Order: sequence, then C-alpha cells, then structure tokens
Amino acid sequence: MNFRDTMITCQECGKQFIFTVEKQRQMADAGQDVVVPEVCGECIQRVRHGGKLHGRIKWFSAGKGYGFIVEDSGGEIFVHRNNIPLNEEGALPALEEGQEVLYESMDTPKGPQAVKVELYQG
Repeated sequence: MNFRDTMITCQECGKQFIFTVEKQRQMADAGQDVVVPEVCGECIQRVRHGGKLHGRIKWFSAGKGYGFIVEDSGGEIFVHRNNIPLNEEGALPALEEGQEVLYESMDTPKGPQAVKVELYQG
C-alpha cells in the first residue's frame, strides 16, 4: 500500500492534525481497514473520559508547586498546583510519577496548561 501523511481537519473541534504514515501502517499491520479518521486524538479521548483528557504524571514537585503530565498523544503539558483540586483533607493529592490523571487543557500566554487535574479512577 502507498501510505502518506495526510492533513485532516477534526470534525469535532476544527483543529488540523496529521494522519501519519506510522498510524496507517499500524492499522494495516493489525489487519484493520486504513480509514481516514474524522476526529483528532484529543476529541476521541474526551469521549472516552467524560470530556477530559488522559495522561500520566511525568513528575510533580509539591515543594515547587508544579510539574508535567505526559499526554496520551506523547506530548507534555505543564501543571500548576493551583489547577489541582484539594482532596477531602484539604491538601493536594500526592501526584507520583506514572500515576494516571484526567485533566482539561487551557491555552495560556506561556502555552497550554493542564487544569482541573484529578486522579484517574479507571
């Protein structure tokens, strides 16, 4: 098969994304029909996780009050303690490397930032 990177516009959010040769080959190798997706990976995640994005803590320093989440897409997003709801005891939940979290993404002047971060109870 002839695969090539294809620029797609998400039918849900309107963002453009690339349907990569790698993804097309993965689908073909798995015996799936190689069909151009209509929605981006972020919108697919939001449907799976009740409107939120899913990722894993890369690192978080309670002392510094910030850290990073590795998105399911492979990118990283900044998280600040002000965007993490306090637990029942009124403290920040312990965020350990590798823990799964759900969050929303907000564009800021410094780039995207994770907000409304919560531990994934999957």
